Amino acid sequence: MAIQLDDDSILFGDGTRSYKNVQKNEFYVYNENHWSPVNGGKCCLWTVPAGTTSIIFELLSGGGPGGSSGGDYDHGVGGQGGNYTMKTLRRSNGDFVAGCQYTICAAGTSDCSCCCSCNMNCRHGCTSFVTGSGLSNFCAIGGMGGSTNWDMTSNCYNCHIGNIQCDRGNYNAGWVNHVCNTPTYGGDIEFRGTSGSFQRQYDCCAHAWSVAGSPSGPFTAAHGISGKHRCVGNLACCSAHAAFPGGGGAGHATDSSDACWGSFGAGGLVKVTYS
Repeated sequence: MAIQLDDDSILFGDGTRSYKNVQKNEFYVYNENHWSPVNGGKCCLWTVPAGTTSIIFELLSGGGPGGSSGGDYDHGVGGQGGNYTMKTLRRSNGDFVAGCQYTICAAGTSDCSCCCSCNMNCRHGCTSFVTGSGLSNFCAIGGMGGSTNWDMTSNCYNCHIGNIQCDRGNYNAGWVNHVCNTPTYGGDIEFRGTSGSFQRQYDCCAHAWSVAGSPSGPFTAAHGISGKHRCVGNLACCSAHAAFPGGGGAGHATDSSDACWGSFGAGGLVKVTYS
């Protein structure tokens, strides 16, 4: 005895299940303007086509901006890469019906990291999310912004800040969200973006660089180096673009008493697969 199920599979009497050759359709949502800060991301309204039996939403958030230098020959740390989550919905579970609609929003590029007068909005990456039937607070929050030298204790011979795990960032400023807090909500699985890192060697002024973090999971992007070796004041947003999708922005150093802004984090994306 065999029973045709609602998800286009056949359930046999011995409990085994066989799936037909079902055509899968997919599309991506993201902002194509990768080279400007605060590009606004991309949102759309999607209507579930008739005959759809399953939907998979995959979210990747935007990368965090790189840390700025506060002046006095210091160096910012690279931003964290975007975070990933996914959710599978099935018509047979009552998650959705044909004709229902979903609002799909992919994270935009972050602001450039600010100097001296910072707030939560510009110190972190942007969020990707989807709302609609069968979903509850389904989102991936943006990667953490790279720290700056006034956020940490960093001296010669004791100044390697690696791709940090949980609270091991030497952060002390109140704006920081701990890396060990969950960065995604409402999904079936989670991949955290890697954090930026920073290194000084024997000559603490000449031998210093930072690395930007990258997303993990299906949409891994390359790590970024620190961009310009040094800058003398002014804005550094025009260099060392983060890798799309979800790459963290580069931290920047300064060779003057003026501050130098870090680079913005890349935007995220949403992938939708349905059959």
